[in-house]
Amino acid sequence: MKIDDYEFEEEKTLSSLAELLEKLVIQIREGENIELPMPSLKEGVITLPLGEPVETGIEVNLRKRFVHLRISLSWIMSQAEEV
Repeated sequence: MKIDDYEFEEEKTLSSLAELLEKLVIQIREGENIELPMPSLKEGVITLPLGEPVETGIEVNLRKRFVHLRISLSWIMSQAEEV
């Protein structure tokens, strides 16, 4: 499966957001792959191989009623396989 551009937004409770972030932390610590949910209209997961170094970015946008926090991570894929 080749994915050029993938975006997925979903409203979560604080508890379900914490669970998602905890799963990501465990996967990043293991340092092999991270698995992300597919968009709601598709089944399965997207598996991405991790690599180092990891570039990070944080963007905060304040709106009248909302705060948008975007955390971006990017790395060179450590394995030569197509995602």
